[in-house]
Amino acid sequence: MTTESNFPKLEPVHNILVCLDLTDIDTYLISYAAFMAKTLPARKVVFYHAIQAYDLPNRGSRDFPDIETELKEIIQDKIQKSVDNHFEEECHWEIATQVGYEDATKEIIEYIKTNQIDLTLIGQKYGENREARYGHKIAADAASDILFVPQYAEKTIDPILCAIDFSTESTRAFERALDLSRTWGVKMTCYFVSDPSRAYFPATTERSASHYQQQAKKTYQQFLKTYGLSPEEFPCRIEAGDEITSEAENVYQVAIERNARLIIIGGQGDTATVTSLLGNIFESFRLMEKEIPVMIIKNPPRKKFPWFW
Repeated sequence: MTTESNFPKLEPVHNILVCLDLTDIDTYLISYAAFMAKTLPARKVVFYHAIQAYDLPNRGSRDFPDIETELKEIIQDKIQKSVDNHFEEECHWEIATQVGYEDATKEIIEYIKTNQIDLTLIGQKYGENREARYGHKIAADAASDILFVPQYAEKTIDPILCAIDFSTESTRAFERALDLSRTWGVKMTCYFVSDPSRAYFPATTERSASHYQQQAKKTYQQFLKTYGLSPEEFPCRIEAGDEITSEAENVYQVAIERNARLIIIGGQGDTATVTSLLGNIFESFRLMEKEIPVMIIKNPPRKKFPWFW
């Protein structure tokens, strides 16, 4: 049985930033942002568009300041109309535009930091070139959690799949998933992210793989006891790992099998340089063509996650 005292009290998601690019996906992203603002719930949503300076006339031109102001007004008006049509939630929202004279992504990352953004939504169009640095730099360097939102994503979080490896970061991802599951009464399952190099070292045998799975199972049971939960309430898929298939693909395949509508995972280590198992999965999810939204819990230093009420 679960008890109220066993559940964590998470740092609230007060401020959400939605990165817009004035393409067709903005409509879906704004609509999904409205859904997430209610789900979390958030106090404020900022719809943000960064203007790259090279899209503007030469800075030496006398007309440059006026053209910059006029362009900002045009962009804000366009975003305003879309937000008015699709954003009907009661939380406060605003529109922000900014010119990046060197790199527009730096402006976005700085805005996230200085405005204490808790969650940043990044839209992902089908067939989009995800090798581009734009998405990678924001996702890796932003001092906020990240939510990748595929085009046409369903506005539901039922059920949730949480990928864990018992690291500090994945524990906080579990807490976020658990909080959403309890708040909205949605089903939640877990997937143990394994490290193939550990599961299959020094030699690949059925015995060593079975031992690795049993150890992970025991660890998961102890992990749940921390929250007064049982494996029956929150089942976890535990496999020995596969050196051929990436763990991101494994997580996504399980999400499809479970009909998950939201994947939550911890972004461990240096996600900018991909120096960890979960950091590698973080980048893999960014590059994947997918239909299910993926929330990356990065837990920047300014955030605090008390474990108990």
